[in-house]
Amino acid sequence: MSKVTIVVPIYNVEKYVAKCLDSLIKQTFKDVEIWAISDGSPDNSVNIVKRYAAKDDRVKCIEKENGGYGSVLEYAIKNIKTDYFLICDPDDWISDEAIETLYNAALKHDLDLVMANHYEVYEDGQIKCISNISTYPNVFVPEFDKIYTKENGLDKFLFLAESPHAKLYRTALAKDINFPHKVSYTDSLLFMLFVLRSKKVMCIEKPLAYYLVEREGNTMTDVNPRIADYYYTVFSSVIKQYEEGSYKNEYFYYRIFLKFLRINIYLANLNDIKVYKEKRKIIYKLLKKCSIERKKIMPFLKFETKRKQLAYKMYLNPLTSKITYLYLSNKIYRSIHR
Repeated sequence: MSKVTIVVPIYNVEKYVAKCLDSLIKQTFKDVEIWAISDGSPDNSVNIVKRYAAKDDRVKCIEKENGGYGSVLEYAIKNIKTDYFLICDPDDWISDEAIETLYNAALKHDLDLVMANHYEVYEDGQIKCISNISTYPNVFVPEFDKIYTKENGLDKFLFLAESPHAKLYRTALAKDINFPHKVSYTDSLLFMLFVLRSKKVMCIEKPLAYYLVEREGNTMTDVNPRIADYYYTVFSSVIKQYEEGSYKNEYFYYRIFLKFLRINIYLANLNDIKVYKEKRKIIYKLLKKCSIERKKIMPFLKFETKRKQLAYKMYLNPLTSKITYLYLSNKIYRSIHR
């Protein structure tokens, strides 16, 4: 049996998928299965995948009805037989030694999760090496090649980048994760819940993946009113599964609160202010969930500046929460659209 399954979600990516598959076939670590899963893709992507599958029996073309990114992850994880899996989005690609590097580290140290840096690639061909494993460097920046456990900081991995780039997961720990369908950002759900379940993890400094940043339709650059619904659905599911699980993490609600703040800024890029005001009502529900757990969040405001500490305390206080949110969200919107 193969040792690693590489999951490639397919939807409207005929322009990019060949480059992705080329990088997977060229891996120095050959003992892999490549599952290209079409989520009801209406373009020519499936035919391209089938051509690769005809030439290399490690490539599997799997077709299913459209259910969104989460449904692809759900299908894959429930059916994967290998000990580890990696997700490679079809508009991205990985370096030739990526799987070998990640798998050898996982095998050597019996890791549940091993992740590496990545490059950001722009449409003009510019490539930047991004050391952004840490999304919140004021809170936590991991040491490279260090084995983290619950005793020495693993819980802080919640503050690292959630995207799937160059992350190798132990399959068994993900089997019972529930994924919402018909929404984006379910890779965030996978990463956060996986960290909560992990016992040994590691970061590798060398960039092993290439992330195409600016393509049309990219969920990180394509601002759509539906993002409010997507984010609320995904992170409500994260909270629900966390609260129903036996694992605990002292930073969890602080991390959700920081996510709310980022979503609020991202949502403010909507051009129609009426739509924005309507959609921010949805995101406010996340803030309300955080305010309920404010006692678990307050100790960690020490990571913030005094100015932010004051604002965050007002966000989390039930008496001032709504008026603070309305005032500051209006201010953010005006600063972006002036």
